[in-house]
Amino acid sequence: MLSNRNIDMIKSVGKKLSFKKGDFFVEENEVCKYIGIVESGTFYSYFEDANLNFIVNELYTQNSVITSYRSFLGDILSPAYIKAYSDAIVYTLDKEMYSAFMNQQEWAVLFKDISDQLFINKCFKETSLVKLKAKERYSELISYRKNIEQDFPQHLIASYLKIRPETLSRLKSLDIRQGIK
Repeated sequence: MLSNRNIDMIKSVGKKLSFKKGDFFVEENEVCKYIGIVESGTFYSYFEDANLNFIVNELYTQNSVITSYRSFLGDILSPAYIKAYSDAIVYTLDKEMYSAFMNQQEWAVLFKDISDQLFINKCFKETSLVKLKAKERYSELISYRKNIEQDFPQHLIASYLKIRPETLSRLKSLDIRQGIK
């Protein structure tokens, strides 16, 4: 999570964009124009695999860094969609602002913090998918992201965890929060 100071820096110069539920922050096969901070609301990132299965790869809530990072940095097409799950406000920096601010030490440190956070989140998720069982992934998710179940429906959370919604229902019925194993 970015510090409040870094979030405030982005908000002080960023362009404030409003999204309605169902609006796209970026669509698949478009270049992502922004990197931003979610002020309010929620988004989810998803793609379809070769069999046209809908796969959620990220859930964004308040104060999340939101972008299709490789698309933004490399001016290449985004492999995924980022869609508003609820009405939302995002403070954004476009590529021109990003490039201009990169020459300033304070901003370069902030951008490093952003890239570090995105990298750590990616590594954390990849490791948990390989090393942890579904029950452990769910338990980690709800301990790390306390309000996730209030922010998103079960089918999106299940897809993010790479499990079926029925499996998530069973896990929830075990009342993991009470420590039952």
